[in-house]
Amino acid sequence: MLLLLLVSSSAVAYAERTPPLPGAPTYDISVEEAHKMLVENQEQIILLDVRTEKEYSAEYIDIDGAELMNIPVSDLESRIDELENSKVIIVYCRSGGRSSTAKNTLAQHDFIAYNMLGGITAWKEAKYDTSMSTGAETTLPSISPVHTPAAASTPVTSHTPTPASEEEEKQVPGFELIFAFAAISLIAWRCRVLRKQ
Repeated sequence: MLLLLLVSSSAVAYAERTPPLPGAPTYDISVEEAHKMLVENQEQIILLDVRTEKEYSAEYIDIDGAELMNIPVSDLESRIDELENSKVIIVYCRSGGRSSTAKNTLAQHDFIAYNMLGGITAWKEAKYDTSMSTGAETTLPSISPVHTPAAASTPVTSHTPTPASEEEEKQVPGFELIFAFAAISLIAWRCRVLRKQ
């Protein structure tokens, strides 16, 4: 029984720290988790805005040094080759609906993708930086990475990201395999004990 508890707790710890594998179910993350990922792993992440170019030009999420891209969700399927599949993609829109659709499209093409819940609206409510256009002459490129200096950054609380619900925890790749292995080991141990008696 102790073995089962140890393996189960290890599986949960592994599941909470492991990003989804390409082609596997993807996850929704909070703006706090997205911010932490972007601050800690800028070189390994693309922040993809799937709103229209007009929306993006007016205001976008600003993380100093992060690779920022804008591909409207309606164009994503035809422009998928513009994305680097060796990087994790955090997708956002205004409130989370279009980015959820984009996350699923990316998963179908074997990208590791996270949907930022609440979109740029939740990002601003959490008081994280955005960049606002100052006029019509300031139009940002829609494809190229944008690197702009950020204002004072908001401190990140140190916490381990956890799945948003129990159902998401069940979808973590490999969890079922570890649990099955623990159950088989427990049964084998019990059979050995019974044979000795």
